[in-house]
Amino acid sequence: MAGRLAVWRNARPGGFPVPDVALAALLFVIAVASAATGRPDEGPLVITVPAAVAMTAPLAWRRKIPLLPALAGAAANLFQGWLAETPGSLWSLVVFAVAMYSVAAWSSEGFAAVGGAVLLAALLGGEWLARGPDYLFIVLVFGGIWLLGRAGRLWRSRLTFQQLHERDAARLAVAEERLRIARELHDVLGHSMSVIAVQADAAGAALDSVPDLARGPLRVIHSTARGSLAEIRAMLDVLRGEDGGAAPGLSQLGPLLDGNALAGLPVTQRISADLPTLEPAADLALYRVVQESLTNVLKHAGMIPTSVSVQRVGGGVEAEIRNAPGNVRAGGPGSGYGLQGLRERMQLAGGTLDAGPLDDGGWRVCARIPGPGSPPRGAVGGEGR
Repeated sequence: MAGRLAVWRNARPGGFPVPDVALAALLFVIAVASAATGRPDEGPLVITVPAAVAMTAPLAWRRKIPLLPALAGAAANLFQGWLAETPGSLWSLVVFAVAMYSVAAWSSEGFAAVGGAVLLAALLGGEWLARGPDYLFIVLVFGGIWLLGRAGRLWRSRLTFQQLHERDAARLAVAEERLRIARELHDVLGHSMSVIAVQADAAGAALDSVPDLARGPLRVIHSTARGSLAEIRAMLDVLRGEDGGAAPGLSQLGPLLDGNALAGLPVTQRISADLPTLEPAADLALYRVVQESLTNVLKHAGMIPTSVSVQRVGGGVEAEIRNAPGNVRAGGPGSGYGLQGLRERMQLAGGTLDAGPLDDGGWRVCARIPGPGSPPRGAVGGEGR
């Protein structure tokens, strides 16, 4: 029932809202019948019937051309008041009230002022022609209706603005969530696929010469794939609203570094034992910095010595990853999307990220989460790879 009522209200045959057409038709029938029967008797039919038509028919345009009902009502009121008797029946008061509200509610400020002033002046003029005493009543009642119409317009504009704002906020939230998922997938799959590719090359070379040596790389491929599947499954559980377990953080750096050592990357680690407790987003961001940096070493430099240092700095944490000069691999220079995603992560977590080449030809990545109350140090910058 409510759905059908909403469809009826929103229907626009010929561009006219159905409620406006229905209101105009109802008042038209009442006005013409009243004038034709002479109840009340306000003058000859050649005057009252055209005035009734002129006052009621334009109400169908009250939202399309809101100035039209006000001007037509003002003209009809003066026309009948000058040649016969000023309209004073109940239906005429309803028509004037609807016209006054419509011009105030559906017109811009200038047109609303003009339409309201013209209609009010016509009503006062009609009262003068009728030698009536109700000037104050007319000003208070129809002035109040005009103010009510302006308040309705203001309420609708605020409601429209709020709906647009909520729609934009929803789109922004969806875009941010897509970006977050893309970063997570890049970091998880990028690292694991790099390890798997390197170990697959090693296993393939071993199979040609010493097949028994291929078992080690195959074990690394197996464990890396299972670990990545577990992370992806946890991510999907979070997206489904299920309990996917805690996200990785600095406490999981040990398994991460040990896994890279098993993959053949010589990693020297220096992890502070008194790291402060960070917010989950900051903890995950630092973990991803280390993970992505090791992935870049494997992809772009090969099996070269790499050092990972995670130390307490004030009340915050600083993670630094350095690798020695290495041969550029067949993949060539990277697109920089990995480090770009890390920079975005660090910014959202309130930290900074610096990345760039060293004087000896190596590479350095340094990420820092400041402690509470300490300003971020350094700029988010550096080259991408």
